[in-house]
Amino acid sequence: MTNWKNNREYRNMDKRKQKMIETLFGTLKGKDLNQALPIITNWKMQLTQQNITFTPEENELLTQMFLQELSPAQRKQYEMLKTFMKKQS
Repeated sequence: MTNWKNNREYRNMDKRKQKMIETLFGTLKGKDLNQALPIITNWKMQLTQQNITFTPEENELLTQMFLQELSPAQRKQYEMLKTFMKKQS
C-alpha cells in the first residue's frame, strides 16, 4: 500500500473520516513513535468529540497506514507495545 489515498477502502470512506486521516498523517509526518503517541491520543479525542467512528476494516487500514510510515526500528517498538498492551487486557 504505497499510496494510501489510492486505497479502495480509503476512497470509499466518508469525507469527514478522510479529512481526519489526512490531518493526522500530515501532523505525524517526520515524527518518531514517542512523538506520535500523544498526537494520536489527541486525535482520538477529537474523533470522539465529533462523533466519528471507524469500522473494524477501517481501523485495520489505519493501522497499516500508520505502520507504513514507521521505520523498521519503530515498527519493532510498536509491536512490542502492542504485545504488552494485549497482556494487560
